Amino acid sequence: MADYVVRCRVCGRTYGREYKFFRCLCGGVLEVLVDLGGVSWGVDEGALGIFRYSTLLPSLSRYVSLGEGRTPTIKKFIDGVEVYFKLEYLNPTGSFKDRGSALAVSKASELGVTEVLEDSSGNTGISIAAYAACAGIKARIYVPSDIPVGKYVLIKSLGAEVIKAGSRDDASRKVLMDLSEGNYYIGHTWNPYFIEGTKTIAFEVYEYLRSVDYIITPVASGTLLLGFWKGFNELLKLGLTTSTPKLVGVQACGYDSLSSSVGRVVRSECREGTVLADAIRLTNVPRLPYIAEAIVRSGGYLVVVNDDLIVDALKDLFRMGFTVEPTSAAAYAAFKLIKKELSGRVLIPLTGSGLKYVGGVESPLYKVFLGG
Repeated sequence: MADYVVRCRVCGRTYGREYKFFRCLCGGVLEVLVDLGGVSWGVDEGALGIFRYSTLLPSLSRYVSLGEGRTPTIKKFIDGVEVYFKLEYLNPTGSFKDRGSALAVSKASELGVTEVLEDSSGNTGISIAAYAACAGIKARIYVPSDIPVGKYVLIKSLGAEVIKAGSRDDASRKVLMDLSEGNYYIGHTWNPYFIEGTKTIAFEVYEYLRSVDYIITPVASGTLLLGFWKGFNELLKLGLTTSTPKLVGVQACGYDSLSSSVGRVVRSECREGTVLADAIRLTNVPRLPYIAEAIVRSGGYLVVVNDDLIVDALKDLFRMGFTVEPTSAAAYAAFKLIKKELSGRVLIPLTGSGLKYVGGVESPLYKVFLGG
């Protein structure tokens, strides 16, 4: 594993590996800078999960893994476009968030943390609860009051304490109010180690496909898009690739926080905010300027989709055999809007499992497929 420092994106102050606070003393977001000097590409086939790529990850004394990563990639030709679906919903807890949780909880374990706090719409809460349980660390998860029942049950079943706090943004505010000396905020919207975990998806794409031309991905806190951006730029610095893919960010109506900062926006008709895409209903985004920067520098743009398009895309994906959640379908809805202008290889990560939504008549999947 590689040496590293933690640096503030705002003031440039650097911190050592023992730094525990979730942001810089100036209030800015932090990033992990891995020393790539003397590092070469290599995959440790004897390692578990994302730690197969340990030479490109920050050096840690503890590793916590549930076997995340190495998710299948399914190739299809759709209306003449070469599309690769990366099945991130097949990660251990049913979302790409397991990549970030593995690294973030490993770091918390190294720091000797006994309790972690997280705010989440559901998927990250499930993931952190699972990895914390694996590490023997207590977890307290703050969620919106309308969290899907299946996600709530999973978090509770994993032994975490769950605090309901109004909206998704209310949950973000409440968790910061409850921070104390005795706990550790592992929040993925701020935690720089989380992105070190999600960047491994770029390494997998390189390992199995070498290159793609476009990546279309949902955006809320931006940990997946920023992981792609960081991972491919590290591959570029190592001379393993000559360019980075164009990043197409996808947001839903009512929660398009990137619209004013990315240049080009392809927008569907928005009459009301999304109800279905609960995993991207976030307006308080600490890394927003850096998400926008990644999209612009990659040559990409933003697509904003409504729930009608998400429903159609969800039905299409299920017909292909992909049991995904509505937020995953937002990315495919965006693809359908822009497919005529795409060329080359297009990667669409299917980010979360629809099995967490199986339930009674209030379930989004029930309403889409059985509600008439």
